[in-house]
Amino acid sequence: MSQSGKLMPNLDQNSTKQLNLTVLQRVDPNIEEILITAAHVTLYEFNIESNQWSRKDVEGSLFVVKRNAQPRFQFIVMNRRSTENLVENLLGDFEYEIQVPYLLYRNASQEVNGIWFYNSRECEEVANLFSR
Repeated sequence: MSQSGKLMPNLDQNSTKQLNLTVLQRVDPNIEEILITAAHVTLYEFNIESNQWSRKDVEGSLFVVKRNAQPRFQFIVMNRRSTENLVENLLGDFEYEIQVPYLLYRNASQEVNGIWFYNSRECEEVANLFSR
């Protein structure tokens, strides 16, 4: 038990990763591996006409995953704000730019989005993975 009296699961990193993988595989059975995780992110979209950012209704944990089908790599935000998760394909022409704690990217629909990372170190780690 924790000091607050609540029962807290005692999961090591490997158990947590396995649990997350099981949850992700319920959403997409083709996911075979979690490459990296960011505990908390919030999504923003850029409106080109008004030249302004606005918050999207997406926040939660971000997972970069490897799949055993095409597309081979994706990132997924397990959305805490609705039942609709964000899924973006990481293809060869994936455009992104890093401005810690933000990772800005253009998706396949040519929308410009920004991911705000609660932990700026996770932002850098995800960007490093994208550069591979």
